[in-house]
Amino acid sequence: MTGQPTRYAYVKKAHIKLKRLKEERGSALVLVMFILLLLTILGLSVLSATIGGAQRTETRKNDVQSLHLAEKTLDEAVAYITSSLNKKIESNIDMSQEDLDQAIKNFLATLPTTLPDTLSAGLKTSTGLANASGKINEITYPIEGTIGNGQLVRYIVTIKSEAEVNGVKRNLKQRVFIDTFPDFLKYTIGSEKNLTINGAPLIIGNIYAGDTLIISDKAEYIYRKNGGSIVSRPFELDGEAHVQSLDKLIYREAGKSEIKASEITEETSMNGKIPQDKVGIRNRRTFVEVNVEGSFVDKVAEAIGAGADRTTIRNKLAEGELASYLSGMNLYNFDAIDQVDLIKPVLMDDSPEAQEDFVEKMVEYNETVNIIKNPTKSVIYKGDLDLDGSGDFPGILYSEDDKNTTPSRKWFIVDGNLIIDNYGNNQPVQIRANILVTGKVEIRGNVQIDSTMFVLKEPSTINGILEHTTLVEDATLQGLGDKELVLISRGPILINRLAAFSNTPTQLDAFFYTDSEADLYGVGSMFSLSGGFFAKGNLTINAVRGTAVGKDNEIVIDNNSKLIRFKAAYNDKIFEDQKAGLPRVKSVNISVEDMQLE
Repeated sequence: MTGQPTRYAYVKKAHIKLKRLKEERGSALVLVMFILLLLTILGLSVLSATIGGAQRTETRKNDVQSLHLAEKTLDEAVAYITSSLNKKIESNIDMSQEDLDQAIKNFLATLPTTLPDTLSAGLKTSTGLANASGKINEITYPIEGTIGNGQLVRYIVTIKSEAEVNGVKRNLKQRVFIDTFPDFLKYTIGSEKNLTINGAPLIIGNIYAGDTLIISDKAEYIYRKNGGSIVSRPFELDGEAHVQSLDKLIYREAGKSEIKASEITEETSMNGKIPQDKVGIRNRRTFVEVNVEGSFVDKVAEAIGAGADRTTIRNKLAEGELASYLSGMNLYNFDAIDQVDLIKPVLMDDSPEAQEDFVEKMVEYNETVNIIKNPTKSVIYKGDLDLDGSGDFPGILYSEDDKNTTPSRKWFIVDGNLIIDNYGNNQPVQIRANILVTGKVEIRGNVQIDSTMFVLKEPSTINGILEHTTLVEDATLQGLGDKELVLISRGPILINRLAAFSNTPTQLDAFFYTDSEADLYGVGSMFSLSGGFFAKGNLTINAVRGTAVGKDNEIVIDNNSKLIRFKAAYNDKIFEDQKAGLPRVKSVNISVEDMQLE
């Protein structure tokens, strides 16, 4: 009996479990279906993300491609404008500056503001991409300066491009600056070939080397026909160095191996090192050169005015007949003077006839002298002209308006040599004139000057040495009216001090340019240049710091004084001060700002 309840209990429990199992039938199917639903949702999410990612990738690809295509369109537009304008200059070497400015304006006016789908003006960009196009939408060109008023003109061209790739559009704009400013006036020191800086000059402003820039701490000199060298530091540059590449910037330090800028780091210890962020790459193919002979012809034509024939002017220059040619023309714009007209009359005796003749000749003489001192027209002077700062020839003073006026700009033309020499005279020679000299130029003593001067003489070789066609010797050049001299010489320029070892700097408010090579010294001599010096050939600067004395056949430097013997500082007023006289160039200068998204 005792076993029956136990058996009953087991049967009852089994019955309950069976009942529960019957109640849970189908739950596995629900679970399976729920898992399948989750997997389906997850799969769809992955698929959607994959498709969306592919679409985003394609959109991003189209976006990048359209951006690059818009950039390519701008680049091609700038290249098209540059090449087209330079072809205009190359096809007509006798184009005047005014004609050049007008040609630039006319060319820009032909560029359509909105280009159609045709190859209008050559500015629709070609591309190998499918469903892609790039074009220029708009070109505007406000002008700085007025053509024909003696100013240099600059165009600020704004170009807007549009590119579309598979429906994705990008719009960019870029400002392009077009001018015909000669590049040498943008640098304190520079050379179209090799620029070598030896020793410890101080240069404020940018420098340029069209081939190699060499920085050395050893300055060289010649004293009493003996050569020597002095290690002097530091070289200081407050500006940028524009070079062809880092391999073309070379440092030479006493006791060390030569090293290229590409081989140094910020941690490299050396003297005279230019910080890498102050070194810029400026390709010489973009450098705007000066055409000295073309500029000279251009300025003579400006003085003649309407009807000037540049081919005839060029021929007369070659024949040595410029003065005769200009004197024989209609002299409405000219005063013509012959050197023989400046022979001062002498009273021969006390007879009434002699006195009357003397008075007449003195009147004529004084009138001629006054034309030189205070000209109101362009002047053609035949022969050598000497200005001594005193007596009858104290200088040449055009009015401010006459120096820069238009349409017939005033030029003082010397068909011979120009000697400005008042050495030892406290009274300065004063010159406010744009001057053309077919011969040589020599400047000595104290001169106050506001001038653009061209020196055309082709140098001769004397005993194997190229002569200096421009000599600045023991001269102090001060800007007249806070302006300066721009002197452009076809031949070599020599800047020299006879009174060596002075510790007072010679002030030179001037820009110098030579078609030749040049060497500048601040070892025994001492200079302070406010302006610049540029050479078409090699330019070498040798400078030390300290007081200098000559001992036996060498120069001895006291380094303790730290006296800067060669300082050159850029003058950024040059373009405004000498606007009417600045030279013509061989090509158009194009510079661009960074592109901007619209």
